[in-house]
Amino acid sequence: MSKVITLFGRETNQFGSDSLDNLVHEIAKNFNQSIYFCNVHMLMLSQEDPVLSAAMDRTDWVFADGVPIAWLQSRVSGEDAKVIRGYEFMLAVCEHAAKTGDKIGFMGSTDEVIKGLVRNLHERFEGLNIVYQYCPPFMENELTSTQEELQNIRDSQLRWLFVGLGCPKQEKWIASYKGELNCNILGVGAAFDWLSGQVKMPPRWMESSGLGWLYRLLKNPLKMWRRYFIYNSKFIFRVIKMSAEKE
Repeated sequence: MSKVITLFGRETNQFGSDSLDNLVHEIAKNFNQSIYFCNVHMLMLSQEDPVLSAAMDRTDWVFADGVPIAWLQSRVSGEDAKVIRGYEFMLAVCEHAAKTGDKIGFMGSTDEVIKGLVRNLHERFEGLNIVYQYCPPFMENELTSTQEELQNIRDSQLRWLFVGLGCPKQEKWIASYKGELNCNILGVGAAFDWLSGQVKMPPRWMESSGLGWLYRLLKNPLKMWRRYFIYNSKFIFRVIKMSAEKE
């Protein structure tokens, strides 16, 4: 179904010829798995953030959320690697849950975004059972949850919890509280904004060619320039260094 490929010290799961539906079906057989979607920012940030790197090392799945990561997986393994974006996996889970009756929930973002997300997903997937919605208060650093908040999640008896807090906050939260929950937990980043309709998604051709980052930079240069300039440059440097060492 997938193979483990190490990229700059982090283990990732290379997704090849299988279908996304089959992957969701296999993961759905188990409870309490954590799933991350790794882009260049996450991979390179993990090189300098020991809490994030530990969270990635302890998770069950780390998929390539972008062309550069899938390309690097393919370069390391010599085999085809596909991109699995967080929002695509989220839609595949919702389709699965609508058919099976699995309960799902959302944590993160704002009330407005969550309302739009729930409305759009209900329109798209008839019978989807959304049993939990929570927008936690903003915290500057790592998000902490009370026992009451965790009990609310447990009481909902959901099967899939989507966390949209952004990287690295969502990965750190999942790593901290996974052991206290009994559901599959997915860090899906900007998926809430996109699927709610609050933020326009990059054109498909830009995503498939690895230029989704450029679209997001042009849309929000003040917020995104540092992330892409610094971490994309670090990624390119490491790839060049890795290639030179192989030669």
